[in-house]
Amino acid sequence: MRSVLPERRRRAGVVLPFVVVVTALVAVLALAAISKIWRGYRATRLAANGVRAQFAADEGLALRLDAWPAETLAAMSLGTTIATRVTTAVGDSVWVRLTRTQPLVAWLTADVILGPLGTPGLVRRHVTRALFLEPPPLPIVGALTAIGTVHGKDPTTIDGRDRADATDACGALRDTLSLVPIASAALVDTPAGIWTAPSSSLRLADTATVRVAFDQAWISVIARSPVRAADSIPQTLATLPGWHTLLLDGATVVLQSPSQWRGLLAVSGDLVITGRLDVEGVLVVRGRLDARGGALRVRGALLVAALGHRDLQLGAQTRVQYDRCAVQMALASIAIPRAMPFSLWYSPLN
Repeated sequence: MRSVLPERRRRAGVVLPFVVVVTALVAVLALAAISKIWRGYRATRLAANGVRAQFAADEGLALRLDAWPAETLAAMSLGTTIATRVTTAVGDSVWVRLTRTQPLVAWLTADVILGPLGTPGLVRRHVTRALFLEPPPLPIVGALTAIGTVHGKDPTTIDGRDRADATDACGALRDTLSLVPIASAALVDTPAGIWTAPSSSLRLADTATVRVAFDQAWISVIARSPVRAADSIPQTLATLPGWHTLLLDGATVVLQSPSQWRGLLAVSGDLVITGRLDVEGVLVVRGRLDARGGALRVRGALLVAALGHRDLQLGAQTRVQYDRCAVQMALASIAIPRAMPFSLWYSPLN
């Protein structure tokens, strides 16, 4: 009987290379599959971290808008950046920067850098949003807007021309927009002298509509302004760095020299000036204005509602020079950020 042992050994020697090749192919395919799965996992993690960073930037902007620094922002000059760090609900750190490039326009940016959470590198997001600072809609129609009869005498001066100069808060190279010098119910001379009032003044035919607009805006002024109780005892104001808002609450407020204010100065009752008052910004008087006994200088705008009184008295030393930049800088101190009319959202991927 012939032995089959050598033949079997020959067959085993032939099959073994095929087994090795198949095993190698299986190993290569397994490694390829594992590599593909790992790359997919990394891509998924990277996309998830990108979404998390985007959400963190959005949340950082929302937190900054919720704690809007109106007073701090208004106290700083244009172009200055306020940088703060906020923490999201899940613990991500966001740097938020706020820059005002125009009195009523601000840019809000958020920067997020997330560490390698299952990814080989960092994830960054940079989001920028343009905001409009919406102030209360005070009916400022002219350099002097009065819902009543204005009394004056020479050399009382009211100028509605908007002039940009080197001392302007917005810089000399800015756009200008002039208004009428005076918008009021009527203009009359004082019994003590003749007043050569500006010929281009505007007569408010519908004072009721203007008063409704003032009353609606006054609610916002009260809600957003720091209040100082005042009475008939003479008050004194001092200029603070930057632009601020202040509400003097009293039936009759008397201001004496030296009194200065930069920003929005509001008086809830009557205002009597016995000395000198210099205002750069907006002076709002809800009641009657009597400046016959002192000097009134306003660079910006003067608004008198004359509530309860039909007449307001200007003095021989009253000077009102309209300044659009000063008006907007003052109103920005009580403005609220709005996305409209811009509706811009810029988020480049880094």
